[in-house]
Amino acid sequence: MRYLVPVLRLAVELASQSAPEDKLGGLAWGLSPSQWPTCRECGKSQSLLAQFIHHPPRLDLGKPGRILSVFQCNHKPGMCATWDGGSGANACFVTEPENLIPELAMLPNDLPRLEREARIVEWLERDDGIDEGQVTRFFSPKEFFDLPESEAAKPTWSTRLGSVPQWLQSPEVPADGWTFIGQLDSTYSFFSPPKSETAGIVEDIEKWEGRSHFCDGPNFGDGGIAYLFLRQNQSIPEGWFFWQCG
Repeated sequence: MRYLVPVLRLAVELASQSAPEDKLGGLAWGLSPSQWPTCRECGKSQSLLAQFIHHPPRLDLGKPGRILSVFQCNHKPGMCATWDGGSGANACFVTEPENLIPELAMLPNDLPRLEREARIVEWLERDDGIDEGQVTRFFSPKEFFDLPESEAAKPTWSTRLGSVPQWLQSPEVPADGWTFIGQLDSTYSFFSPPKSETAGIVEDIEKWEGRSHFCDGPNFGDGGIAYLFLRQNQSIPEGWFFWQCG
């Protein structure tokens, strides 16, 4: 199956953001203070994990200018149930272009942690060799565990859009009508070194999944992966986010 891998560049190496862009971490683009999500459990502002813009066939949000934003609470990691899609400790939602402000959002007064910002300057198209006829088996707990090990191992582990999830535990699919759109790794993977030595970014001598360097990303437990789903309705798509760890 076709999937798309982000080519990341540290935001500090690029010009200031002046328009919507695909990105990981940093400040959200276009959200007014009332749109910045808060945690239902502790009441504090959440941290941005990613923003992706409407760009079919890479990501079809149903309308030009729409943005998908993904957040989770990061005030006391492990205390609020950020792993649970229904907890209210995370958020995954689509914003209409007419409801976006034309600038980066202001950081809320309670100062949620800012994840390291990396902007996506390119998407690499790849194929993992998964047959279309096998796709449904990756979303059924019974059928998934009946897959040959060689098939179950085909989905890649790193951040991407498309294909099927690389489950760390077992398939955990929301109710009917939801479509898997991609996953976020707890590690940022870079395909080229930073322009200057940067704290926390390490060379990968094993070149895992083709990367040259990596650094810590969001807190998804012990080496976790987050899963993104969309559900179309008559107005604006709904988002769903949860994560698993090893």
